[in-house]
Amino acid sequence: MKEDIENSSTTTSETRSVFIGAKVTPSQKEYIKSQAAQCGMTVSDYLLARAYNYHPKARLTKEEAMLLQNLDDCRSDLVKYTSALHGMSTKQRVAMFNQIPFMVGWLKELGNVAESVCLFLNAVKEQNKIPSNDKSEEI
Repeated sequence: MKEDIENSSTTTSETRSVFIGAKVTPSQKEYIKSQAAQCGMTVSDYLLARAYNYHPKARLTKEEAMLLQNLDDCRSDLVKYTSALHGMSTKQRVAMFNQIPFMVGWLKELGNVAESVCLFLNAVKEQNKIPSNDKSEEI
């Protein structure tokens, strides 16, 4: 069966035009619809993704999105602080922190935190994708 799927590789220009149906109970239908909605996908896209053994990520709730926005605001503040500190003269930094080695280490860590937050934000914003059945692509 897996070989059949792999041998019938679809191209990106091919449109999905063939219908496959399955009998389900009303509660199963609602469950599938809710799972697809949580992932920000149509039922068709969700079922196709699951058929290829891909586990789509659930999208964020409104509360989670607000928390994420707060995290993004914090990242923005960290970047501003880092830029402001980089713009200070050595004399100003010494007066502010009175320990240059601490200041340098702190700036490096602050940059690492900002980069990690950026990577996290970009990963969360990424849309769920329907995997292809191309042999070269990992599922």
